[in-house]
Amino acid sequence: MKRLSIRKQPLLSVVNDHLIDYPTPSNINYFWGFGSLAGLCLVVQIATGVFLAMHYTAHIDLAFHSVEHIMRDVEGGWFLRYMHANGASMFFVAVYLHMFRSLYYGSYASPRELTWCVGVVILLLMIITAFIGYVLPWGKLY
Repeated sequence: MKRLSIRKQPLLSVVNDHLIDYPTPSNINYFWGFGSLAGLCLVVQIATGVFLAMHYTAHIDLAFHSVEHIMRDVEGGWFLRYMHANGASMFFVAVYLHMFRSLYYGSYASPRELTWCVGVVILLLMIITAFIGYVLPWGKLY
């Protein structure tokens, strides 16, 4: 009977390299989980944003009323809206903690300057996206 070798199977090799034999630093602690937490918050933001966009009307005269419609008439709409609003705050908290951890451990130094610069560009894009999401309900943020 032939034994299944993980190294010879491409899919199993990728799973093994990224989940089991993943190289980690010796000083790993809870601060290293904030990047994954930010990723989880991003997934929640995208999922709730898609569901909210199904009922949102992007018109200056109707945006406020569409938010009221989501809050009052859509089943679970209030929950999705508050989850989306609070998820945005949690997302930024996780991202800032991730960046502070990177600053503390010197992750911006050589040979990771490009990774740090890409991360700063992503942060700026996140701030712009958050501002756009902030003005969408036209003042109805409570």
